[in-house]
Amino acid sequence: MSNELITRQLKRLDAMNFSELKEKFCELFGFEAGQTNAVNLRRRLAYRIQELHFGRLSENDKEILSRIADGDPMANLKDKANSAISKLRGTRYQRVWKGQKYEVTVLEDGKFEYAGEVFNSLSAIARNITGTRWNGKLFFGVK
Repeated sequence: MSNELITRQLKRLDAMNFSELKEKFCELFGFEAGQTNAVNLRRRLAYRIQELHFGRLSENDKEILSRIADGDPMANLKDKANSAISKLRGTRYQRVWKGQKYEVTVLEDGKFEYAGEVFNSLSAIARNITGTRWNGKLFFGVK
């Protein structure tokens, strides 16, 4: 199979409708595609067509790419410390919202203090501040 043939096959994917993509997926992978969309199917099919022609990555190449990714914080998708917020008593979270600074202090038993009141969650505080529903971790930048 020539590179020109590969290029034509990849271009053909762009012209396929969703049902044609699903049929091609089944042909190349040997099983039906799960719940997905056309964009994802095109990407997976393009990869598979090239994989069948050029072969898979060697173990050595995988190791090299892994080492490169380990040194790049943007490529490392591992959770940092389980992305859990600090429940250490006295920890303070701050947020400037609409020009005003808001500060929350962590109390014991997973409760939070804001403006002299005790709240059970950061989300409750964010709702109190904004008047709308918010993910509290997201609002205070701890997620």
